[in-house]
Amino acid sequence: MTAVNLPSPEAPESALTPDSRQAMRERLLKGIPWWYNPWLHLAIPSSFGLGVIAASIWAIEDLLPLQLITIPLVYLLSNATEWHAHRGLLHARHPLAPVLYDRHTPEHHMVYVTDDMAMRERNEFRLVLIPAYGIMAIFVATIPATAALWAMDLHNVAALFAATTMGYVVSYEWLHLSYHLGPDTFIGGLAPIRMLRQHHAVHHDPRLMQRWNFNVTVPVWDWVRGTSVKSHHQATQETT
Repeated sequence: MTAVNLPSPEAPESALTPDSRQAMRERLLKGIPWWYNPWLHLAIPSSFGLGVIAASIWAIEDLLPLQLITIPLVYLLSNATEWHAHRGLLHARHPLAPVLYDRHTPEHHMVYVTDDMAMRERNEFRLVLIPAYGIMAIFVATIPATAALWAMDLHNVAALFAATTMGYVVSYEWLHLSYHLGPDTFIGGLAPIRMLRQHHAVHHDPRLMQRWNFNVTVPVWDWVRGTSVKSHHQATQETT
């Protein structure tokens, strides 16, 4: 395997002390508009996504068993898309969308690190969730593919495509938020969440975030691409 140079523990991005991270958290929270409502930030985009899912299921008629293969195929495609977007847009500043990098790597990753993942207050939803318009934007981006399938008289496949993509995005939001809840909360303490949080928490090691554990949902594409590790020690072994 090709060697990859990992940032050293002394690199600036990993040198933030707890006090420095707390100061950054306070600065970011002070920048949140007074009208911001964390529950609406979660509820409105999620409701939109769930509405698309419901409408898509309602549009299905005379479903054939073979058409159900659309769900795992689209899920795998979405998982690969998540991996590439996380690596290429959130951890590398893209000229067309620099704000995605700026809000993720220098902010989200500096406030939350492997051993300190939990939010302190509800307004921190804004530091964890994608922008409120994000789910709507992703839906708009998938319209051409859905419309093409519909135009090919693959109506059920088009509906399953729309439902699965929206289901994936909503699950991304809910899972990511759950990883940043305290492990002593009901949701944070669930066994599946603890397991997936561990995968994501390793990604929040500043020495590893540019190279490992890019899937936030189920790490299928991390396994496919060989970018899944359980610790900094394993990452070091994998790249030497």
